[in-house]
Amino acid sequence: MLPIIVDFGTPEWLGLPLRVYGYGLMMVLGFVCGIALARWRARRCGEDPDVFTQCGIFALIGGVVGARLAFVIQEVVKNHHDPSYSLSLGEMLNITSGGLIYYGGVILAAIMVLAYLVAKRLPVRRHLDILAVSLMVGLAFGRAGCLLNGCCYGGRCSEEWPLGMHFPMYAQPLVNLDTGAGPFSAHTGGPSPVYSQQLKDRALALLRQGTPDGPAVLAAGPTTGVLNPDWRLMEHFASAYAPLESSRSGGVYPILQPRATRVLHGRLTNDQLATVHMDREAARRLFAAVSDHGQLDQRQWNKALAEGTGFLRGSEQWDDARMFDAGGDGRLDFDEAWNYLTTRYRLLSQLAPSLGAASPATRTAARDAAINAYLQADQFDLALHSHTLAVKPAQALGIINALLLAALLTVLYRHRLREGMIFAMLMVVYPMTRFVQESIRSDNAHDLARGILTHNQYTSIALMAMGTIMVLVIRFALAPSNGPTLAQRRAG
Repeated sequence: MLPIIVDFGTPEWLGLPLRVYGYGLMMVLGFVCGIALARWRARRCGEDPDVFTQCGIFALIGGVVGARLAFVIQEVVKNHHDPSYSLSLGEMLNITSGGLIYYGGVILAAIMVLAYLVAKRLPVRRHLDILAVSLMVGLAFGRAGCLLNGCCYGGRCSEEWPLGMHFPMYAQPLVNLDTGAGPFSAHTGGPSPVYSQQLKDRALALLRQGTPDGPAVLAAGPTTGVLNPDWRLMEHFASAYAPLESSRSGGVYPILQPRATRVLHGRLTNDQLATVHMDREAARRLFAAVSDHGQLDQRQWNKALAEGTGFLRGSEQWDDARMFDAGGDGRLDFDEAWNYLTTRYRLLSQLAPSLGAASPATRTAARDAAINAYLQADQFDLALHSHTLAVKPAQALGIINALLLAALLTVLYRHRLREGMIFAMLMVVYPMTRFVQESIRSDNAHDLARGILTHNQYTSIALMAMGTIMVLVIRFALAPSNGPTLAQRRAG
């Protein structure tokens, strides 16, 4: 998984981030290879290669716009019951993190290419046959982009299955020239898509069982290493604390808001519990030393956090603390900050059995030592060694499927008896394989036994029907040839 291939950081002279994204790189390579292959096949078939360069440009524009538009529509429909969900215009236009649906791109790209061929009065069926193989080659690169990006992932599989894949919690750039702290790019946000989904699935399962620790486990992560479950990543990798009272225990648990890598830290040496264990008035004096007129904003908080020897000790997080901003003004007074620190300690004390301490009912030196060591841990190291549970290799199988279809279409092209039949066969065969692939993916809800299909499966059924009609029309209603060749047209 390499969402970012090269991260140059953000040069001061430019003020904009310079990064080479894995998904975008695969899109470019797929476009270049697809056009080069189409031009080569065009020359062998006696057609103008330049036509396919023009077709490629229209297909690229239509493909990106259509694929992104389909994704945005899918997300809006999927989350229409959630009043808090919204997509800004910038988020709609941002394709660097993936979010492209192949079918949406194919449909709009096909419309634009067909319009171009018709406008130029070119033999449409012949040109579509030449383009068919390039479509599958481009799809193979697109699925490679999905693999690098971590999207379009498979469902859970046995840990013993040799083809199972384990995705990282956070992905590192292949080459990182960014000057930010830690091994991750400053652009890296929350956990990888697969990791985030497994966090949610596990928490929901616990909540259905009536386990009060369910929300806390949202932050825990499925694994530390590959197969070693560890719920103690809660403090490290998810925020924020919110006063959500549990009906079973009266405790306070964190809500799901995966932590961005920019707030992670390396190993700490300061006593992380010194402030919360001192006299309240002594803590107030420490707060006054770092605050401005009795309040801390994010800039002052981060400055105190970097010093790590006064009121803040280094492991506290602004994103967590601001949940206790009662006034909502983006600043914390002493009482709000103290509420955050004590709530944080109380929650960790309740989880003390998982930290090796005895009973969470009373404070003990052993529990404090365990919590302190836990808060001092190197979060970068923990993140680097945390991976998902095994999932089916959906992206890799997608690459293999696309290349096999490209090879099959190449063979069929040599034996075709009617022009247009190769593209029509693609319209039938690819949706069949895509329908099957959707059943092993886990990024969209589906249950074939109950008749619950993904949007791509519905689209596959529609395209199979259209492809079947095309095959019948070409076989029984149209002439075998789609018209004169380029040489014949020029001679005429």
